[in-house]
Amino acid sequence: MVKVLKWFLLIPLVLMVVVETLFTIAGIVATTVSGMLAIIRVWMHSDYSYLLWLQKDLADCDSILELGCGSNSPLLKIGCGYKTDAVDIFQPYIDKHNKAGNYHSCKLADILTMPLIPELEKKYDAVVICDVLEHLPKDKVVEIGLLSAIEKVARKKVILFTPNGFVENEEIDDNYYQEHLSVWEPSDYICRGYKVIGSTGLRWLLGKGSLPKYHPYSIFQILAILSQPLVYKHPKLAMHSYAVREIK
Repeated sequence: MVKVLKWFLLIPLVLMVVVETLFTIAGIVATTVSGMLAIIRVWMHSDYSYLLWLQKDLADCDSILELGCGSNSPLLKIGCGYKTDAVDIFQPYIDKHNKAGNYHSCKLADILTMPLIPELEKKYDAVVICDVLEHLPKDKVVEIGLLSAIEKVARKKVILFTPNGFVENEEIDDNYYQEHLSVWEPSDYICRGYKVIGSTGLRWLLGKGSLPKYHPYSIFQILAILSQPLVYKHPKLAMHSYAVREIK
């Protein structure tokens, strides 16, 4: 009876050791995966970061028009705000940027109704639209000839960055304009003379916010990063299209 009692008392201790061991192993695995993810990101960053593509493509541009700057534009991340005139439809973003002095100028405007031609014809070296077209009704974009208009505004190039296919998006900053309304594919730009490359990773692995759709997230994030060399040359497979049209 005493022996049975001793074994019974040992069970919680054994369970505690097992649980602690499992947590230790999980911690080691998580640290290892995080380390691998960081290494892979650095490895891929030099060739497959759209921010670097954007920086390179804008190096010869002294004036930029950004349509739909949002709250945290990629142009600010690469240090181009000082030579950029930006517009957005959400007043709080305009106030934020003007208070911080992020842009050469930043104004409130609806890009579906703002006058572009002839008012701004050939005024800017580049026009940039990042993560904006998917927020607009595609039929309206086509009806008003928005892409044709911005191609006349640019002296050197137009740069577009959009998700491929339909991707759900949540309202952020109480900004209902954040909703996604339209579907865009690489063919929409290629037919207009744009050079298109794929970005972010395989579209089937990623979803809202360009985050992995499946568990375990860290593994699928690694797979998405590793797929970037593939989607770079095959933008139809990519989460995003990075499209550039040189104006002649």
